[in-house]
Amino acid sequence: MTAIIETERLILRPLVLSDAETAFHGWTGDPEVARYVSWLPHHSVEDTIEWLQEIEWKLDKNGGIAPNDNYIWGFVLKDSGELFGSGGLIWEESRQLFQVGYNIKKSSWGKGYTTEAMKAILRFATANLGIRRISGGHAKENTASARVIEKLGFVYDRDDLTPHVDGVRFFDSREYLLDLVQIKPALREELYEIAAFLHDTWRAKYRGIVSDEFLDSMTIEARFGRLQEFFDDGIKDFFTMRCCGEIIGAAAYGTSATGGYPDDGEITAIYLRHDYIGKGYGHDLMVKIEEALAAAGYSHFVLDVLSANAHAIEFYKKHDYKKVDEQCVTLGDREYPLTIFRK
Repeated sequence: MTAIIETERLILRPLVLSDAETAFHGWTGDPEVARYVSWLPHHSVEDTIEWLQEIEWKLDKNGGIAPNDNYIWGFVLKDSGELFGSGGLIWEESRQLFQVGYNIKKSSWGKGYTTEAMKAILRFATANLGIRRISGGHAKENTASARVIEKLGFVYDRDDLTPHVDGVRFFDSREYLLDLVQIKPALREELYEIAAFLHDTWRAKYRGIVSDEFLDSMTIEARFGRLQEFFDDGIKDFFTMRCCGEIIGAAAYGTSATGGYPDDGEITAIYLRHDYIGKGYGHDLMVKIEEALAAAGYSHFVLDVLSANAHAIEFYKKHDYKKVDEQCVTLGDREYPLTIFRK
């Protein structure tokens, strides 16, 4: 796993000691940048070197990212290669949560870079670091930071008094919380976005299992039309799982259309973006679906899966689904075996 993140305009990478001069003259030594934060501006490049040593990324014996008290990236402009700021996640002992933090040089203010960088960092933290809830805060006078916090989707928690590192000053501050992954019932206006997500995910998942001819013939518009019919006729309901506003998972459920099980609730689809698989998010979606089906009065749940999809079959078995039948489905001009599971 690499810690380098790419966005539309930025490259986010771990800072190194050779960045000290640029960081000091760009933001760590600028009193105006440090005006509303709890740290003191650096007085020399040596101060910045010491800070860079403190935030150095830790790696495990396999070269992967090891647990740490902070995860800080340098913000680099793609077009010019300029390093102009830094930000990331810092462990907050009092709350037992990571808190967002960020600082950029004055010439880069007001261009949306901080929001763009932090959204990407939050997605990375969700997919790769197992972080599900974070905190954020800003001095009440710091309206620019307030806008970033708002755009990231944070929810106001409380007012507070934040001590400065100098032990003398305090900031009147506003504190926030953010659940990075949110599962909600889908609205009709989200159906096209869901259709696009399912279309891309299904094609990627079943490449090599289903014929390329069939996969390449699929269109988002066709799937969107089916979802609209299901939604409007009350045949299926949908959940979306989002991180920072972006769909990372989706599910469909409703009355069974699987032959032989007309009285069961059916899980029609449950998909995750590939980089979120194996992190517990599929389990979260499954629990939500089962709760919804149980609340609708179903005592048994049924689902079908292409028999060649070994990963999905293992997932359902882990959730206590038992194989009860085998059927076939026609996709394009070919038939494929289906395995029916029930719980």
